[in-house]
Amino acid sequence: MPTTMKILCFPILLLTLVACSSDNNPGILPDKLNGFWTSDDARYRDRSLDLDRVYVMIGVGRHQVPSVQVIDKIKVVQVGEETTYTVDSTDLGNVSYQITFRFTPINGGEIQFKNQPGIVWKRHTD
Repeated sequence: MPTTMKILCFPILLLTLVACSSDNNPGILPDKLNGFWTSDDARYRDRSLDLDRVYVMIGVGRHQVPSVQVIDKIKVVQVGEETTYTVDSTDLGNVSYQITFRFTPINGGEIQFKNQPGIVWKRHTD
């Protein structure tokens, strides 16, 4: 690699690493949300949500490929112990999505989606 290319690549790489490691980055979920989430509700038996700092993976059944979405932006609203997250994401086909859910730290963490009132999703620890 020519010296000029090395000189240009280093600052770009450094800026990328700093942006990705920042807790204030609008496209990175906090660690408390990371994990594999499911609901005990019979209607969502084969459904799952896998949250990672930079992606959302939605499982819609044991025999279907999960939807993998890269997180573009996150809006956070804190009210007491509850935090509401609105996550904008894009899948590999460049289709945009938005999910909104409330997170509470009780019982190791619980999620309730805005469009599923009363249905609780819990994180698997094993």
